[in-house]
Amino acid sequence: MNVLIRPGKLLGTIDAMPSKSHAHRLLIARKIAQLQGQKKASALKISTFSDDIDATKKCLVQLDKEMPYLDCKESGSTLRFLLPVAMALKNEAVFIGSGRLPERPISPLKEEMEAHGCRFKMGNKHQKVSDKHKEICTVTGKLASGEYKLAGNISSQFITGLLFALPLLKGDSVLRLTTKLESAGYVDMTLDVLKEFGIKVTRSTSEEGFEIFEIPGNQIYIEPDDLCIEGDWSNASFWLVCGALGGSVTVRGLNLDSSQRDKRIIDVLKLMGADIVVGDGITVTCPEGLKAVEINVAQTPDMVPVLAVSMALAEGSSMITNAERLRMKESDRLRTVYDFLIKLGADITYGGSGLSITGKSDLRGGEITSHNDHRIAMAAAVASCGCKRAVTITGAEAVKKSYPNFFKDFAALGGKVKEI
Repeated sequence: MNVLIRPGKLLGTIDAMPSKSHAHRLLIARKIAQLQGQKKASALKISTFSDDIDATKKCLVQLDKEMPYLDCKESGSTLRFLLPVAMALKNEAVFIGSGRLPERPISPLKEEMEAHGCRFKMGNKHQKVSDKHKEICTVTGKLASGEYKLAGNISSQFITGLLFALPLLKGDSVLRLTTKLESAGYVDMTLDVLKEFGIKVTRSTSEEGFEIFEIPGNQIYIEPDDLCIEGDWSNASFWLVCGALGGSVTVRGLNLDSSQRDKRIIDVLKLMGADIVVGDGITVTCPEGLKAVEINVAQTPDMVPVLAVSMALAEGSSMITNAERLRMKESDRLRTVYDFLIKLGADITYGGSGLSITGKSDLRGGEITSHNDHRIAMAAAVASCGCKRAVTITGAEAVKKSYPNFFKDFAALGGKVKEI
């Protein structure tokens, strides 16, 4: 699908969509509770609202089978969460994926699982590129309790997967991080969900300043009565930036006390000179125009595409630092953010672990590709608010990964968008 968006400011109010990150975690916890006989029939129903959530839901159904085939589609969260969970429950499982997922790393989680009773047979490296669904790995052998060690700066998803799985094992376990934890908000969210389901995890800090998680075994997940999916700050950030680019947008249903680190977008926009009003929702305007900032995104890498758009239209020179993990997302996001903004006329350079951007009063517009990355497609749409000419996005269907109704909501706020 290709879309054409004509320049214009967005105005109005919109409800935040459910948090994909929170929904993944609730779905997994509820499934484990069901398998342990503790799921409540009257509890919250989580509807499918993105391709990633659909992948997790279908994979969890497979856990009812003795030999599960887990098609994770393009969802890194689904794969990395369920690798240890499945092997805490099953003796064998096959993991399948599509898009860039088979290329995304599962080390060092793989090596830690191998050190604790699992055996990995990796998928066929000679499989044709045109094959949509590729076998990532077949894993045999149940996960065993013990001491686990992981770097904290590679993927918080590995940590979350083990935090879900280790309470199910017969013995007690310890998960030690060997570096500082990045994307800590996602681990905080995992611990919040585990606590809701009655799972005990003791969190402490080593002498080196790294996190330690002590997890008793033989625990039972008990589904609570009052589950609620939070509004998604990651996707809401696109609308909030639209408000800061000369519009006025209110997003309802966001929790300011959330463990989602992408709520930091509010603080960043304030630093850049935007006006933020909290009432029946969060309203963002910026009558005086945005100013340049330097932002370390080690804890908030998902903000980078839309943050870069705001910087490209801010006065002065901005920097994004500590973004190296973006290279292994749905696309190499450092490269693809640079690529789409250059094509729209931005003054941007990239290298190493970040981006340097000198803002302009407007961008020229043009045609860009999504690189099959949902956040690139959505950020390019936001950029149209500051362009002189139309923005054409090829591969715009990438938004289905996290926000299928994105362009419908864009139009509801006054955006001039049409499929071509």
